[in-house]
Amino acid sequence: MKKAYILITLIVLISFLGFWLSLNTTLLSYTPRFIRDTYYYLQAQILIDEKLAKYLLYKAKLENKECLNSITLNYPNPNDKIQITYYYPIAKCEDFKLISINQDANLSKDGIIIAHISIALNSQKGVNDEILINKTFILHTKENFWLKPKKTKLY
Repeated sequence: MKKAYILITLIVLISFLGFWLSLNTTLLSYTPRFIRDTYYYLQAQILIDEKLAKYLLYKAKLENKECLNSITLNYPNPNDKIQITYYYPIAKCEDFKLISINQDANLSKDGIIIAHISIALNSQKGVNDEILINKTFILHTKENFWLKPKKTKLY
């Protein structure tokens, strides 16, 4: 009878030791995952900036494009995706040209652009590993943004 109690105690002790080791392994693997997720989240927070949307509009203006509908970047990794979509409340953008600008709008007050930025980092991994952030900005433009550039003749 004494050997039966020793055997039962040994089985309980081994079961408790196995449970404790599996719990400890799970908790130890959580810390690196938390650090990795925090790193990707901070990276996405840095990338989702209003200045990026303004800069891309500025670059489009330098390339003689009046407007942008949307732009997609793969940064910092080829699988990561930054998508910026522009909405023009007082005009319509087609083929990089502003058409049908509302003539009743006060361009100095109503001339805004809505920029919606979506960032997907680490998206080729599992569902719980990807970071998705969306943010919308209202960009206030100057009145000359909406005016067509004057063509100058070079002699």
